[in-house]
Amino acid sequence: MRFRLTLLVFLLLGLLISPPLHVNAAPHADVSEDRATLEFPNTATFSATLKADAAIVSVILEYGNDQLTCGEVTAKAFPEFTPDTSVDVSWTWDMRQSGSLPPGANIWWRWRYVDESGSEFVSEIQNITWLDDVHDWQTVSNADIRLHYYGKNEDFAITMLEAGEEGLRRNREQAGMTLDAPVDIFVYPNYDDMRDAVLYEPAWTGGQAYSDFNVIIMGLSGSDSTWDKNTVIHELTHILVGRNAFSCMGTRPGWLEEGLAMYSEGELDSGMQGLLDSAIRSNNLITLRSLNGGFSELPEKANLSYSQSYSVVKFMIETYGREEMSDLLDALSEAKPIDDALLEVYGFDTDGLDSAWRESVGAAPLLVAQATAMPTPTYVPTYVPISGVPLAVTPTPYVIPTSSFEQSDSQPIRSGPPILLTVALACLCLVFLIIIGVIVLGVVLRRGNAKGGNHG
Repeated sequence: MRFRLTLLVFLLLGLLISPPLHVNAAPHADVSEDRATLEFPNTATFSATLKADAAIVSVILEYGNDQLTCGEVTAKAFPEFTPDTSVDVSWTWDMRQSGSLPPGANIWWRWRYVDESGSEFVSEIQNITWLDDVHDWQTVSNADIRLHYYGKNEDFAITMLEAGEEGLRRNREQAGMTLDAPVDIFVYPNYDDMRDAVLYEPAWTGGQAYSDFNVIIMGLSGSDSTWDKNTVIHELTHILVGRNAFSCMGTRPGWLEEGLAMYSEGELDSGMQGLLDSAIRSNNLITLRSLNGGFSELPEKANLSYSQSYSVVKFMIETYGREEMSDLLDALSEAKPIDDALLEVYGFDTDGLDSAWRESVGAAPLLVAQATAMPTPTYVPTYVPISGVPLAVTPTPYVIPTSSFEQSDSQPIRSGPPILLTVALACLCLVFLIIIGVIVLGVVLRRGNAKGGNHG
């Protein structure tokens, strides 16, 4: 036993005093004119001149962007070139095919190439900000927010930055949400400029939060500074929810995310509150389970969805407290379904929360049998700031049903094809049979005529 212990001690001492192993580093890459040329918002073209002592036979462009993901993602492109000791290479990333990045996203890239001797070279990582160079962007910032703007003066920018600070304070006190990295906010002086900066956005979009990138883009109303400040707070809340409840699996319920964003702005305006009060009185509320996914495209239903979500979140925070809301977001970040997360933190599921909230606002009790199945979750951007009650719609090309849409019992239910289609098919078959009959008759008559001619 002593021998084994002595041997072990000598082995450990040998490891400690032995010289470090020499690891062969990759040869230094000889790369020049290494750049990315942006044609915002459509393409980014990467180009460089690569050199080696022997002919270069393989070139790979590795590229990507900085965002919150469940693992490292590296895209690869294979530019065309003619093998030589010095080659010029380029490759274009077309956002119109892959989908656009948000303005302000960081793009990185590097070149990996091999010569005919088998030596591999890797260039230094380069970075560029995906943003137009047409506008004279200015920046004001603090520890948590970098606000970029143009077409406005610095006093305006500082006012918007202060609104962001207020939004962070409210969310920290109300739901325990904090940032894990600074947020970039890109403020466009109008909605048209903002929509031109992102491909394939709905024409009515007035602002959008990209929590995976920690980026917000928004346009200004041009007339309502309070609305503009509330938009900053609203979008910051989406960033916070997206970061604090991030999960590689599962989804966040729409009512929770939009409810927190609405609640962080402050009290509902009179129009939205009146819409909610009317729905409570007439028993036309939407079941909370129906609001787990996307909101309706119909303006009135969408506005009710936002108002109702606000009221539910207000009930949760003011009745049960900040810690419970923070614990709920933590549970969602662990990929727990919303019903399981609610049961764990509050002791009731979605229907139980719906019932408790309805009782608190004096609404009719929830009839669970009337609840619809949870619709497919959809991407719900912020509504467009306009005067009066905002137009809140989703970019989905179809209406997502809610429990307030009930089919009338008097409407007939079809169990087969319509009558007109059946008649049309029958007529088509009859015509087809007549044509076949005519052809057969013609063949018979021809044969008869032929036989008669032979006997004459």
